[in-house]
Amino acid sequence: MFEALGERLAAALKKITGRGVLRPEDVEAGLREVRLALLEADVNFKVVKEFVERVRARLAGAEISPGLTAPQTVVKAVSDELVELLGGNSESLRYASRPPTIVMLAGLQGSGKTTTAVKLALLARREGHRPLVAALDFRRPAAVQQLKTMAERENIAFGKGEEAIEEAARLNCDVVILDTAGRLHIDAELMDELKQLKSRIRVTETLLVADSMTGQEAVKVGEAFGRAIGLDGVILTKLDGDARGGAALSLRVATGERIRFAGTGEKPQDLEVFLAERMASRILGMGDVMSLIEKAERSIDKEKAAEVEKHLRAGQLSFDDFLAQIRQLRGMGSLEGMLDMVPGGGSLKGQLAGADTEKEMRTMEAIILSMTPRERAHPDLIDGARKRRIARGSGVQPADINRLLKARDAMQKLARQFGMAGRKGKGKLVGFPPAGHSIKGGAGW
Repeated sequence: MFEALGERLAAALKKITGRGVLRPEDVEAGLREVRLALLEADVNFKVVKEFVERVRARLAGAEISPGLTAPQTVVKAVSDELVELLGGNSESLRYASRPPTIVMLAGLQGSGKTTTAVKLALLARREGHRPLVAALDFRRPAAVQQLKTMAERENIAFGKGEEAIEEAARLNCDVVILDTAGRLHIDAELMDELKQLKSRIRVTETLLVADSMTGQEAVKVGEAFGRAIGLDGVILTKLDGDARGGAALSLRVATGERIRFAGTGEKPQDLEVFLAERMASRILGMGDVMSLIEKAERSIDKEKAAEVEKHLRAGQLSFDDFLAQIRQLRGMGSLEGMLDMVPGGGSLKGQLAGADTEKEMRTMEAIILSMTPRERAHPDLIDGARKRRIARGSGVQPADINRLLKARDAMQKLARQFGMAGRKGKGKLVGFPPAGHSIKGGAGW
């Protein structure tokens, strides 16, 4: 996310690299580039003007802090203002003091409300609550069925209509998420329907679900819903596909409401609290290591990871271990999304351009599942005839089997080296093949 904006801002700030003193002409040159970067990112021009003026005011007569260079001083000023522009959010759902907490999701058709309802329910469950999702979009029966199917898949309670609130009480659920009706465009009938719903139900907070890919259109939608029904925050969906970031950077000013959550992928767990400081850090290419750690803690089976690490250190890596690592990595979301959280990860993403990493992992998984249990436990048994059988079973070529075997051998060799260091207390072993290497590539892993 924000790749284009991040690259332009990085280029702008590099122009003052190496200066020991923060000179006015350097600041002005840098701010001109920042202004262009924001405008190209589809940020509202009024927002851009105000942002640049605020950064200039921060830097006017500023002394370079001890331990910082001139460029770092500018980066800090830009970062601080980005946090302000993004809304300074640091909170998750607001839970009612007297249950149930009722969250009403509003937005246009196609913005991702139904999927977001389930994602928000999972987030509430991670925070120790018992959620229920309620379908209220009866104009589209397919939406009701979609919500029911997704809820069942994630073992979340489901209800229909306003009576779902009573159902939640019966099931001892303390959070109810309402998936309301949407339209293809804003109209008076939709707004009136939502107003009446809010008048009948004790709604804890109303969140707008907006598609970040629509840019300034998302801002217009936010303004319209804010005026008509009142909002307590915004959930931006498809932020993983939004390279420019115009909607994210304009919504706060346009609606007066903070971006509270961000949809960062298609998987049910791909919803995170929109923490402005962390997002600003990502935009400036400084990563977001804390979010990466939190994602790993939620997704990784620590016992299984410890078992794999033990096998790695002993030089006994089986394909069952390999498969477990692949599945744990896939559970954390897209590789590109994780690189967003790594300082300097943007440059690594460039190396993956055009590569379908999800497809690569699915291919590896298919190959391993085409092996017999004995072959997975003892890869040295896999000879030419077995390779041909495994290739037929997984729909690949025998050469692909060779590359996977070489990858495992290389990983095990590396593991032995790290294992020796680990016994001397020099660090933990991560235990997964290097990123960016394709099973289809000539060099293999």
